[in-house]
Amino acid sequence: MVDPEAVRRTVLEMLHRSGASHLGSSMSMVEILIAVYAACNVEAIRGRSPARDRVFVSKGHAAAATYATMFHYGLLDAATIETYHRDGSLLSGHVSHAVPHVEHSTGALGHGLPVAVGTALGLRSRGFANATVVCVLGDGEIQEGSVWEALMLAAHHRLDKLIPIVDNNRISSIRPTREVLDMEPLRKRFSGQGFEVHQVDGHDVAAIGAAIQAIRGGAVPSVIVANTVKGKGVPFAEHQPIWHYRSLDDQTLREALRAL
Repeated sequence: MVDPEAVRRTVLEMLHRSGASHLGSSMSMVEILIAVYAACNVEAIRGRSPARDRVFVSKGHAAAATYATMFHYGLLDAATIETYHRDGSLLSGHVSHAVPHVEHSTGALGHGLPVAVGTALGLRSRGFANATVVCVLGDGEIQEGSVWEALMLAAHHRLDKLIPIVDNNRISSIRPTREVLDMEPLRKRFSGQGFEVHQVDGHDVAAIGAAIQAIRGGAVPSVIVANTVKGKGVPFAEHQPIWHYRSLDDQTLREALRAL
């Protein structure tokens, strides 16, 4: 199993080298991404098998965490990781399908899940009904209407191998999510659309993995709500909205690495 601390260290180094932001957003979803790739057949992803599992990171501004996790699973190499967010690099600040093994460009929030739903429908129609399609969303992102249109379609077609996972860190950009648009209680929101809801500690890789396996073994549309801490692992960034935008300098990098 990939070590969350190792992924966080890679994220910090990527962000510091590039001067990029979205530290808080990346740190909250490290364990989610580790659990997702652990549950998927990485070799099939690497080989671009038509029957492969698909991973969509609709919360595309967490590109650093996405690419760092892919690196630790052998889907990106170290030389590529070092170019993150630099001129001419494939690794931009939002997830891009120009990068090998990335399914879809995201970051225009609310777009990833509709594509994931279409992908799940397409796989079923082509006879690959057992392929899992995972889509990671932010809790601020689910304020977008396109998310709920996609969920209604998924429930109608009973897409039981589609697994939306909400990174519920409760901070939307620079303000608490509830102050922008209060979506709580999330369980009722999703169950009202016909989904079975699995609520888990979003920093417990085993719990997330168990929820994924339970959904795979069932036969009903399901969603995982992963309760997380924005900025997890970096004490001065935890629960601090400003670290959605702030960049690491030499001093804050040292502080963050010491904390890990």
